[in-house]
Amino acid sequence: TASIKQLKAELAKRIVKITFMKKDGSIRIAVGTLQKQAVQANVEGTGIPKRYFGMFAYLDLEKMAWRGFKETNFIGIID
Repeated sequence: TASIKQLKAELAKRIVKITFMKKDGSIRIAVGTLQKQAVQANVEGTGIPKRYFGMFAYLDLEKMAWRGFKETNFIGIID
């Protein structure tokens, strides 16, 4: 399984399919990125995301909004 560190590196380079467990226990497959041009185009306000301990934020390309999940609920990257 990929680590959060690997996930950050992949998201910075390309669009990635991510799997993680939601709060309700269901599995979510999301398409997201952290590529600079996509992030800059979708920044509102200060551009500094709220930071919550143990949370991972990414730009969801299906919802075109910032989404996040608990790092401990990360399952993996789908190629």
